[in-house]
Amino acid sequence: MTTGTEARRGTQPEPSAPRTGGSTVRGVPAVPRPGLVTVLILLGVYAASRLVTTAILAAVHALTATATWAQHDGGPGFTGYLSSWDAVFYREISEEGYPTELPRNDDGQVVKNAWAFMPLFPVLVRVVRPVVGGDWLIAAIVVAVLAGAGATLVLHRLMLTRFGARASFWGAVFFCTAPMSFVLQVPYAEGLFLLLMFGALLAMTARRWAWFTVLGVLAAFAHPGGLALSAALGLTWLVRLVRERRARRHAQDARADEREREGEHEFERDRTPLAEHVRIWAAGLVVTAAGFAWPVVVAVVTGERDGYFATESSWWRDYIGTDGFVPFTPWFRFGEAMAGWLGVVAVVLLLAVVVLGLVRRSGRLGLELQTYTIGYVAYLVAVFLPQQSSFRMLMPLAPLLGDPQLSATRRRVVVTIVASVALQVVAIVLLWTAWPP
Repeated sequence: MTTGTEARRGTQPEPSAPRTGGSTVRGVPAVPRPGLVTVLILLGVYAASRLVTTAILAAVHALTATATWAQHDGGPGFTGYLSSWDAVFYREISEEGYPTELPRNDDGQVVKNAWAFMPLFPVLVRVVRPVVGGDWLIAAIVVAVLAGAGATLVLHRLMLTRFGARASFWGAVFFCTAPMSFVLQVPYAEGLFLLLMFGALLAMTARRWAWFTVLGVLAAFAHPGGLALSAALGLTWLVRLVRERRARRHAQDARADEREREGEHEFERDRTPLAEHVRIWAAGLVVTAAGFAWPVVVAVVTGERDGYFATESSWWRDYIGTDGFVPFTPWFRFGEAMAGWLGVVAVVLLLAVVVLGLVRRSGRLGLELQTYTIGYVAYLVAVFLPQQSSFRMLMPLAPLLGDPQLSATRRRVVVTIVASVALQVVAIVLLWTAWPP
């Protein structure tokens, strides 16, 4: 329970989490380890939230099963309802593999097909399937749910590196109850992707470059978006390099007395060694190569150089009437298709608000979370067309839920959780039942 005094203190941003559970080497902060009780509580919260979401999904399906506006393409009954949309393609990949030729319509345009989806999730489902009796849907839900549980725990530990214990705990709870959290228990790759992304970001924070590389490569083959890790790493490296050079110049200009000479010695001791720069660059290049690998795989297998981009943009015809990919244009094309030049202006204003919000919160986020957020938002703007799937594409920004302002008082915690669960109902009705993703 939170006392009134704690609630009043909580209205101010919390200090960084205490550096416990590890050592500090060359200025690298140790990654805090939550206690076993906290881990068990979070797992209990995750399990309870999944039961609540299952009840919501079942209720929405029962109430809309005969509605003319309700739709799904996963087959009859509640199991078909759960295995709709992207799950259809994941099942195809798991059972049949990828097509060697891109399917086309009568006009010769590439249509929606399995190449838009990465292979790691269906491969894991195929491995788990014999263990659960051979049922694909059960295997897919098991993988999704377990990955979501892991993502919750890793996210909590990641937030502990920057936020206090209270804010980090409630941030993880908010993740479990978030409006789009229902995708953590349907046959989608989101939970697996989030687990790998949060793990790679945690490794970057701890400067464990081998783990960053392994998790970043796996993330790149789980879901689009892994390139945001490379962007975050590059920005973090650049900022630290600039800061070191500024500190070096300051030390060189401050040799007048003993105190300044001690400051220079401290700086030289913490200066990033050349080997560390090499490891950072190697990790960044490998993860970047993995991020660009899938379009190359599609091109090699299908024989069509732009096969992946033609596949991805085939979904765009439902919204803007055309396909074809040019980086950093999808949002503006969508705005123009919806409302002409006013739509373009609206997109510009929206992006300006996002940038302003990131700038205002930069002090609370810290360097790694700030660069990651910038990198991921830039990735979304560069390659994704804004539509209903964009809401679940925002889930990798879950570290922002650790902002102490969200959990500063008991009232805010309650309001956030209640609002999130209520919005789950809205999201399931609109984004899973009425308006197919």
